[in-house]
Amino acid sequence: MDSENFTIPKQIPAMTLRGVVLFPHAMMPLRIFEERYKTMLSGRLNEDRIFAIVGERENVSEQEEHLELPFGVATAGLIRVAKENPDGTSFVLLQGLSRVRIVSIPQEIPYRILEVEPIETIVDESSIGLRDQITVQLARNQVLGGEVTDEMIDFLSPLEDDVTFVDLAAYTLCKHTLRKQALLEVQNLSKRASMLLSDLTKENDRLDLIKQALGGRQDDDLGFN
Repeated sequence: MDSENFTIPKQIPAMTLRGVVLFPHAMMPLRIFEERYKTMLSGRLNEDRIFAIVGERENVSEQEEHLELPFGVATAGLIRVAKENPDGTSFVLLQGLSRVRIVSIPQEIPYRILEVEPIETIVDESSIGLRDQITVQLARNQVLGGEVTDEMIDFLSPLEDDVTFVDLAAYTLCKHTLRKQALLEVQNLSKRASMLLSDLTKENDRLDLIKQALGGRQDDDLGFN
């Protein structure tokens, strides 16, 4: 994607999904089965192939549930693959392009359209060194039997851009929707990376305690400190 330039339109169609958060650069498989989204997909494939994924707020009243109230920050994505299935549903592989802030919702029917403005990540000197610390915790998580795999490390390690590295690590490892949304909404890279590092460290400390309780070796024996 680094060699491609995409302009995020001021207005883009969106899928509002509960429990789903897309990050820039990440790939998200989708099954399109609702009629409104089938219509949206058809239009997108004939135009710029861009639509947004926006998370639906969960802690709402029964009277508000039908409104599909969105979070204020979403991700615009590009359709990389689209394949219609025999049953009329479609498989779509969407790649995140950019964080976007929702300014307004000018259309709801037949599908939601958002007025948005792109959000650029702020990178400053305070983020220096955080990637190395995250890398240490990724390796520690793997040794402790966490969710980090060889494939994940092989995928993340060659990434030259720190923003992409942090976003893809967060997208892959963060399992809690609200925390994931919070990471998406943070504009400053150092804060975003610090949040990810904190989550990784806490999880690794938890795994280490379990390992100690079961009689396994401690971190110090494994070369982490």
